[in-house]
Amino acid sequence: MPSKRGLAAGLLLALCLPPAMADDAKTIEINGTRNPELKRYRVMLAGLDAFDEYHALAPKAPALNFRLRVRSGAQEGVTLDNLTLRIAGDQSSVPVPLAGDGLFSLPRIAALADEDADLVLNQRKGNYRWDADVRSAGVPPNMRRLGDLRLECEVVVAVAKKEIPMWIHATVTTMLLTNHWCGSDKLNWIGRSPRALRQATLVADGQRLALELGDGGKTFTSPTGNPAYPDDALIELEYADDAPQP
Repeated sequence: MPSKRGLAAGLLLALCLPPAMADDAKTIEINGTRNPELKRYRVMLAGLDAFDEYHALAPKAPALNFRLRVRSGAQEGVTLDNLTLRIAGDQSSVPVPLAGDGLFSLPRIAALADEDADLVLNQRKGNYRWDADVRSAGVPPNMRRLGDLRLECEVVVAVAKKEIPMWIHATVTTMLLTNHWCGSDKLNWIGRSPRALRQATLVADGQRLALELGDGGKTFTSPTGNPAYPDDALIELEYADDAPQP
């Protein structure tokens, strides 16, 4: 039988999956794209609010970015090439610069929030995921800081809570015994890597702890729920296509 931690983590992971396609009964077309990938702008702004509220987890992270990724199980041929992103309201539309690796920052525009605008991608829905990306200054490229991952959790959960049905909210809260999901010792955050990993190792206070990998080495389970590990603990990433370290 799965543990409560596993069940809760599974439910939280499900928050980032596409909606259960009641939308398939209707077709929406925006600028020639049928049923485009989109997020409500107000929902995404909740992530910016969470970044500000919990910034103490990563005080050296200058700003919050988001990152578009191709979902595991996406249709064949789906890539990050030729993507465009914009905030589209009834009266106005603002382009959002999107890096080749899917990274973007989200501006606060009160008028578009008032219009209940959408963040719209020029691709059909279901093939992309929207992740938070928090990076503290001074952390080497092959490492992740635990406090950064804790803050990513806070951002993603803040967005998810605006989207999910109340019964899912209540179920996860019951399993975790708290409404502050990312602060629960029953939940560990799933970190993501752009390249397949050979291993991921937590380094803290002279300890080295091998972390569980998943999704063909593209994810690692970080002990964000364990308060014994400080925010400044680092996770060392070794990529599968790099030569093994001696």
